[in-house]
Amino acid sequence: MKIRLVCVEDGLENIGFKKFAAYVRSVHQNTKSAFVPTGNVYSLIRHITEKGAGNLNENDIHMVAQFLAEGDLIGLCSMTQYSTTVYKIIAATRRLNPRAYIVWGGIHAIIHPENAIKYADAVCTGEGEFAFEIFLNLYKDGKDYATAPSFWFNKDNTIIKNRNLPLMTPKEMDGLPPLMYEDGELIYRRGKGFIPLSTSDCLDYNGLQYSTVWSIGCPLMCTYCGNSKFIEYDSGYRRIRHSSPQTIVNEINRAKSKQPHLSTIAFHDDSFLALPFKQLEEFAKLYKKEVKIPFVIGGVIPNYVREDKIALLVDAGMNRVRMGIQSGSENILEFYKRPTKLHRIKEATEILGKFRKYMIPPSYDIILENPVEKKEDTIATVDMIYEMPRPFTLNVYALRVIPNTLMAKDMEAKGLKVPPIDKNYYTDYRRTLGNILVFALTFWKIPRWLFKILRKKVYPVQERQSSYPILFWLTRMTYLTKRAFNHLRFMDFSLLPGKPGYILWKLGVINFWQRFIVKQYHLPKQEYKNLTETPENLKNI
Repeated sequence: MKIRLVCVEDGLENIGFKKFAAYVRSVHQNTKSAFVPTGNVYSLIRHITEKGAGNLNENDIHMVAQFLAEGDLIGLCSMTQYSTTVYKIIAATRRLNPRAYIVWGGIHAIIHPENAIKYADAVCTGEGEFAFEIFLNLYKDGKDYATAPSFWFNKDNTIIKNRNLPLMTPKEMDGLPPLMYEDGELIYRRGKGFIPLSTSDCLDYNGLQYSTVWSIGCPLMCTYCGNSKFIEYDSGYRRIRHSSPQTIVNEINRAKSKQPHLSTIAFHDDSFLALPFKQLEEFAKLYKKEVKIPFVIGGVIPNYVREDKIALLVDAGMNRVRMGIQSGSENILEFYKRPTKLHRIKEATEILGKFRKYMIPPSYDIILENPVEKKEDTIATVDMIYEMPRPFTLNVYALRVIPNTLMAKDMEAKGLKVPPIDKNYYTDYRRTLGNILVFALTFWKIPRWLFKILRKKVYPVQERQSSYPILFWLTRMTYLTKRAFNHLRFMDFSLLPGKPGYILWKLGVINFWQRFIVKQYHLPKQEYKNLTETPENLKNI
């Protein structure tokens, strides 16, 4: 039996798919996995042009379907904004191989199984590794596979909904096979078809950066986030689970051995700083000793930002932090069911500001264009950005409501339409004065008298207002330039896509930076000692 697995979305960063594919291959040798990138999330041209989620043309759809039709058992993975593309791929695959059995997994399938099951034979609604193995064994043995846990099945025009398996334990996470990384995966290239994933592909899509996830789970239940659906299935998802520090360090060292040019490790955990101090301390010691290159953490929640944790990680090599703020309005934070108070956001930004000598300016996630915002809510966000400690940068999102999440249900209860996600929420925002002001504040603290004038002209998205496309473009270009300068000031070339970063590595620039320059960003011994003398009662927090 042949298994064919495909991930359809931007770039090559779907870590869950990599882990799943590695596990499936470990239990069934005749497995091929492939990425079908719709675009490059690190493309500067894409950010400048603000092009949304990419689409595959009819020829692309046909070639992907041809690859999948080779299989007897087919697995697809995607986020919601690519679901329309997946519909077309499934239809084309069925025309080529009507007997193939099609399974849909990943975030969209988990959040919206009612939709996915209309197109696929089965939908995985939980952690897929162990569940798929159970299903696979039943399917191969000709037994009743529709009893497999963590799956919905469309069998004889009847939808069968099975309960999910218990979540993986840390011990089980340690036992998973290594993350796939240039281990036989394929990539779809337009005009070339499916070819082995190479170093060149990784450079094109990831630059000098390697992305991974150490911990799983999130203590929050924000309504706009897909995690709220995971928690709805199993409240245990609110607990942070992770493999051992040695396991994640081994994974990173394996990636470095395959691609010695790597200059940054990016952790995409949902809540990295929610890990207990003792675990972070063990990780920091191992990382500083064995890895020795900078790293960045995302998914930072203001509630968990502590000076001792930041000092510990900075000394180990952390040079960037990405933290979710979302709004400067208590009303909107409450609407998001996000238990973060404004004073805690202020404290967190002040703590991060203390480490400005050692890190690239922190980046903060902000959500704009919420249709339930009032004028005072929009102004509150602008006011907060104005007062935040500098320097910083922003990751600005336009609110796109994912169907079937708690937010979608809240919106529908308010009589608001929830449109399908067919655009990229990262760049699809309007050219209003309010949005221009948000970007401008990242590189220019406008004089207070001028700021007071401009803030009066800030309106929520649902109100009619003028558009300033040229001014918006100029402001955003300045914002992108300043952001790039911040990275270059710290000699960080990790997000430089394609060959330029590789050439810098070949010339020895990256190695010189890592061996000599980066050392100056480590905390002085006494300062490190003072900041990390954590009381025993806080070490498990």
